[in-house]
Amino acid sequence: MNKIYFVIGTKAQFIKCKPVINYIADKCNVVILLTNQHKDFLDKFMIEIDPNIKIINFLQNNSSLDTIFKNIKWFVSSIFKIITNKTFKPEVNSLIINHGDTLSALLGVVFALKHKVKKLHLEAGLRSGKFFKPFPEEIIRKLVSLNSDYLVADGSESLQNLNNYFKTKNLYTTTINTAYDNLDIADINTFRTTNEIIILMHRSENIFSKKNLKKFVEYLIQLQKYHSDSKFIWIMHPSTESQLLKYNLNVKVQDTIEIYGLMEHKKFISLLKNSLLFITDSLSAEFESFVLRKKTVVWRNSFVNRYKLDSFLYITKKSSFDSSILETSSLINADIDEKFSVVNKPSFEFYEIIKKIGY
Repeated sequence: MNKIYFVIGTKAQFIKCKPVINYIADKCNVVILLTNQHKDFLDKFMIEIDPNIKIINFLQNNSSLDTIFKNIKWFVSSIFKIITNKTFKPEVNSLIINHGDTLSALLGVVFALKHKVKKLHLEAGLRSGKFFKPFPEEIIRKLVSLNSDYLVADGSESLQNLNNYFKTKNLYTTTINTAYDNLDIADINTFRTTNEIIILMHRSENIFSKKNLKKFVEYLIQLQKYHSDSKFIWIMHPSTESQLLKYNLNVKVQDTIEIYGLMEHKKFISLLKNSLLFITDSLSAEFESFVLRKKTVVWRNSFVNRYKLDSFLYITKKSSFDSSILETSSLINADIDEKFSVVNKPSFEFYEIIKKIGY
């Protein structure tokens, strides 16, 4: 049986690939290649992977990549290790699976090209329509797709994007994003609503810009004044925490908001399920909130209005500060009843794709 290598480096890649990997663990010859881009998270939570799957520390990283410079240095060093054969050699006729738009996905493509093995791009169809927004994610996703043999979208809209750009490639799709299989929505109507407002913010466009991060912190502080009876919880990525310290914004945050570190995904979903409001810039977490039908503020300049729901509010750099506060408050107080229809398991659908292409 030919080997299937999943290249995993970030929290989002782990969360979205985990249900697929665990589903096909006893059906395919699966190996995980860790780039350790988000080493702190992966060290804690790889125990959630089927214990029978072999895990290889494909690339090394001994520090938290919490600045742009550290990310660039690690990426360049990793490229050098790959092209000089200082990693391992994959088996002939194997398949390298790269997920999404991260530096780890790009490294996975370079590795596969170096060793002349087949490449599959999972979650390949997301497009913003703008070459540099978001940066560098949009460029990375296009490069990974361009250099892959098989492209797997996560829905009809994403598949149409692939048809627009890559008609000659082998195109497939699952009904919905693979992260869906992490969510137990059977009891979706029994969630209790707490007074908790959950915050998750980590995209480069927000945290590495002093202006954008300061505006976001001021937004939270002002919102807290309007809703002082609510508990504000910020789930903090190391890079976000580092930038708050760099820009001397941490004191303002600590006075009004409770800070949580990165946590087990199940615990995060539990918080999200029962939250009053979710504020994020994350595409992955936005999807989870969409499935759970939670009131959500998306603070991002790209992929605006992906989910056309009354329970979703999109704030961009063009949004007025005062109107953002008022619209968020209105959303918190709104009586919204939106249902999600259960769909097929994407992990099963992905397994069928793997069989179809001969793995």
